[in-house]
Amino acid sequence: MVDTAEQQAYVEKLTADATELKAGYDKYAADAAEYKVGFDKYSADAAEYKAGYDKLLVDSTEQKAQYDRDAAVQQAYVGKLAADAAELKAGYDKYAADAAEYKAGYDKL
Repeated sequence: MVDTAEQQAYVEKLTADATELKAGYDKYAADAAEYKVGFDKYSADAAEYKAGYDKLLVDSTEQKAQYDRDAAVQQAYVGKLAADAAELKAGYDKYAADAAEYKAGYDKL
């Protein structure tokens, strides 16, 4: 026959083991919740960094487009200045030729 004290000790050991297992599970659940909070923060940070990168990409694309527009305007301005300079040189060359012609006519007198 099994001793009642022995049964009582066995039940108490099972109860202690179950309590220990529950404490281990509760710690595991708390750690998992803590890891989830950390993961959620990491995910939020990653999304924030990606948004920042996307904004930087859009901003740099817009800046390049602005630079290209400015460069085209400056190139057109330089082209106009070159055309104006060529027109002024042609006018000066005509003036110099006319002056030489007038001087030749004056020298002939």
